[in-house]
Amino acid sequence: MKIQIRNNLYLCKKQIMNTIIVHPTTPEETSFLENLLKRMKFSFEKVSEEIVTVSPEELKSIHIGIDEANDNKLTDSADVHQKARALCSK
Repeated sequence: MKIQIRNNLYLCKKQIMNTIIVHPTTPEETSFLENLLKRMKFSFEKVSEEIVTVSPEELKSIHIGIDEANDNKLTDSADVHQKARALCSK
């Protein structure tokens, strides 16, 4: 389990609040922490992170798309739909 603490400064209230970010490594740890926080009446939010695995070919395609976007070489979606309709009608 990895724990990270961040300080948040609220000047309008003249109060410093801490944010603690916990990264449980198993479903059991997640369940335990949720139950503990509920029993202690702490407010909390649960955020899920999803790890996506892509192939080298997909990664190359993503980088090409990012480069095209940075070079303003994107194609309008209406043009893409028009070309797709033309291909599908053959």
